[in-house]
Amino acid sequence: MTFTWPNFDEPKPIHGNISWTAIFESYDQRNEVAYYLMTLLEDGREPRHIMAQTDIGWAGDDWSSPEFALRIRSELDQVARRGDSNTRYLGSLAR
Repeated sequence: MTFTWPNFDEPKPIHGNISWTAIFESYDQRNEVAYYLMTLLEDGREPRHIMAQTDIGWAGDDWSSPEFALRIRSELDQVARRGDSNTRYLGSLAR
């Protein structure tokens, strides 16, 4: 079976009229981190894009468990609640 990185296409509420989505950007095997392009959504405002880094070293070799996606979602939620990127990596944002 081929592994597919989880995406979070459905808006996840933060509070009030603010929510986020995230799509997988890339994986840095050497540092065991994944990068996600996040979109911060707020009613009446233009969507804002930021890059988020998530640690996946804790998962070992089993990325197929439901816990894997839940933990990534939790880490992304923390970044969204801060409202700022947690990495210098820009990925597709640099284009």
